Amino acid sequence: MPAGLAIVIGTLFMCLTLLFGNVANASMRREMSVDAGQANYVVASREDQDKPILFDEFDGKGLSNLQGVRGLRPDVSLLVDAEANGQSSKEILAIVGARQELMPIDLVRGQWPDSDDQVVLPQPVSDRLQAGLGDKVRLHLSTLTLPGSDSDSDSAQDSASKERLVDQGTVDLTVSGISKSRGRQYDDFGGAVVLTDSRIERLLSMAGMVGPESLPVNNVYLQVDGQGKELQKALQNIRRYVPKGYQLEDRRTMEDRLLREQTGDGVDITTLFLMTFGLLAMVVAALVIANTFQIMVARQRRYLALLRIIGADRRQIRVGVLQQALFLGVISSLIGILLAMGLMGLAGCLGLHSGTMKFELLPTPASLLVPFVLGVLATLVAAFGSSHRAIRVRPLEALQPVDYQEQGSRDRTGLRISILLAVIGLALVSWSSWRVGELVRTNSGDTVQTSNQQERLLGLAVLGVLLIFLGALIGARRWIPALLRCLGKPVSKIGPSCRVGVANIARNPSRVAATGVALLIGVTLVSTLATGAVTAKRTLFKDIDQRYSVDIEISGQGLNKRNVRAIERIEGVADAELVQRFDAKVQSGGPSQASMTVYALDTSRIRRVLHADLGPGMQRSDALLVSTRTISKHSGYRDGSRLKLSIADPQADDEREKETDARRTLTGVFAGFGGLDTSGVYAITDSRNVAGIDTKTHEIWIRTQGDRDTALLLDDIRQAVGEHDDMAISGGLTQMRTWSERIDSLLAIMVALLGVAVIIALIGVSNTLMMSVLERRRETATLRAIGMSSVQVRRSLGVEACMIALGASLAGIVLGTLFGWIGAYQVFVPLGSVTFTVPWSAFALILPVALLAAVAASVLPAREAVKVSPIEALSDD
Repeated sequence: MPAGLAIVIGTLFMCLTLLFGNVANASMRREMSVDAGQANYVVASREDQDKPILFDEFDGKGLSNLQGVRGLRPDVSLLVDAEANGQSSKEILAIVGARQELMPIDLVRGQWPDSDDQVVLPQPVSDRLQAGLGDKVRLHLSTLTLPGSDSDSDSAQDSASKERLVDQGTVDLTVSGISKSRGRQYDDFGGAVVLTDSRIERLLSMAGMVGPESLPVNNVYLQVDGQGKELQKALQNIRRYVPKGYQLEDRRTMEDRLLREQTGDGVDITTLFLMTFGLLAMVVAALVIANTFQIMVARQRRYLALLRIIGADRRQIRVGVLQQALFLGVISSLIGILLAMGLMGLAGCLGLHSGTMKFELLPTPASLLVPFVLGVLATLVAAFGSSHRAIRVRPLEALQPVDYQEQGSRDRTGLRISILLAVIGLALVSWSSWRVGELVRTNSGDTVQTSNQQERLLGLAVLGVLLIFLGALIGARRWIPALLRCLGKPVSKIGPSCRVGVANIARNPSRVAATGVALLIGVTLVSTLATGAVTAKRTLFKDIDQRYSVDIEISGQGLNKRNVRAIERIEGVADAELVQRFDAKVQSGGPSQASMTVYALDTSRIRRVLHADLGPGMQRSDALLVSTRTISKHSGYRDGSRLKLSIADPQADDEREKETDARRTLTGVFAGFGGLDTSGVYAITDSRNVAGIDTKTHEIWIRTQGDRDTALLLDDIRQAVGEHDDMAISGGLTQMRTWSERIDSLLAIMVALLGVAVIIALIGVSNTLMMSVLERRRETATLRAIGMSSVQVRRSLGVEACMIALGASLAGIVLGTLFGWIGAYQVFVPLGSVTFTVPWSAFALILPVALLAAVAASVLPAREAVKVSPIEALSDD
């Protein structure tokens, strides 16, 4: 039963780890391909196509009339403004309506538009406009969608032309439905309005957006029916309609391509994280199985010796033990896998989720076969090794008590092997960690080669960690008793029970090591996962702050302090500042005549709206802060160097006067600063350094409180600056929210794995401690015969168990912290500096749980042992 229970728990943990990985992968795929709805095929543009098909050229009717095509939706979107009941909502994304299966949003109530005079509004827009089903709303194209809206011209003629096009394209529509987004993919655009394709075509025609001015069709999402030859025939007919520069892909191929595009053919951090800690978890769980089964076989030494006395040879005994192990491993592994599938299926039925990740049962051959094979192999290996040691003992020697066998010669081979494995593992970890750091620093831009090298280095690091851990387990008979003797010296002075408990630890080092190893394995696993999870969270959030230092950035002509005051009154806004923006040229100290964007604001105000740490450099009045990524990409910039800029003055009319008046020399320290726009070279300076230079270009930087719906917040901000038609809103708010949800989902997986890991630790320590206590009935009887009371006996066993639990837990915490840091460094070093973190709260929980588990596993069997009279317990079996 103990060995079978360990196998069940171990395979349960392995299977749950892989099933969680499947859920995380499926969740990311759904998030990446949310625009496709439930389409099973897509006509997507190739990277090498230089002339996308335009919306007014798209033959949607011919494609939809093909046999097997149940529905299609062209991926065409435009920005519109909506008005109703004296309220307005600007720059909402409008998409083409189609069948429910092809829509990237969900319908809350009502129906999708089936005529040109109907529209579906997103829930936030409906609430703002106070428009429900059947109400009328006025819709027109946003000026940002109109031709020439991205030009710098702001003449009265152009403005009048835009207003005329807006008036021509204004229509009154009836609300036929209310929708909600899946996740936050449309938050930046105020939601998604749904129109018929003919209505969108008429809006574009009214605005003169026909021919070359029409919108491109990026993808065409298809719902294709049929199987086998029928499906192949339908796909062959669809390919005839695929325009030049496009290709037909199934859903999985499209998701693979989108994942590659997002990671730049690099490493998927989520998958690597689960692979790293999942592999460690599976190996550790297998070690729990092996350790428990070894103890079980060791308990059968007397039985095996009796078999040999009556004539059984070594081969028969070994085959018998392996047959027993095979049967036990197969049955227990199947039970563990079925339990894991049941738990995941139950989570799916209950609708449990974390962020955008929904738990569901997604079995794959690997997620079922790997735990089964590892569970059976671990059992067979453990049984073979234990039976091999058992049958090497002579029958008469095996019939002696275990305590006498401990007095024999001790082989030092195990100690040498453990030291060798630890040294090799430490060398592999050190070299791979150094090499991956060098690889990141000297990345030549070949992301595919870099990704492959990083994966190989990660594999070497995992191998090194396993070797270190195996070395620690093999040498446990030496170092665990030594550690416990050091911890037990002050404890033994407390009283007789403590002195007896500490003496028992020193008297039988093999039994103590076996008991401690079970808990060491579980605590190391828990500590590894906890350390890796908290380090990953700190590192990722730090990187998010570095990448998206500004929550919301508004750019455009005519922004002023009145807009800032209006924004500051919006719920969810922590602070807002008006920032000057200049175009500059590098004169010296960097790449000559290189362009640079300079943002100017008082230093004290910069700190209010940025997440990035500006460092001590901004204390100097002449400091110019440049992004750390700019410094790493451009060799001409150096931290602490002198830089001379020529900043353009747009108010100067004469070109020569413009250059003379605008020349400024800015000297300062390049402090670390995360990016506003990683594609260009930009810097931030105190506004005193650009005194006397006026600019027509301003931006508004906003820092949010993070406690309000993103779509509603952005909609309010659009209303606050609604008089500026050419404004653009960007920033890292949505990206930060998306990454935060991914991190929370990943941490939810880690919490679930930690819960199962704690169960493994409890099972392991309970198995070995209970066996150890039951084997010492004669010792207990002897202690009682010489005068110790039942309470003192129980107390001595409790002290012994607590000492073993304390020593193994401390060692496991140290090893787990080291392994967690190694795994986190290997995975997250491409993001920059890794924030090594110690999960003190988790460690504060691990120690009490380990001590309580040890007490429960040893004291309760001891209570049963002292119930037997000393004379009966001392009688020979």
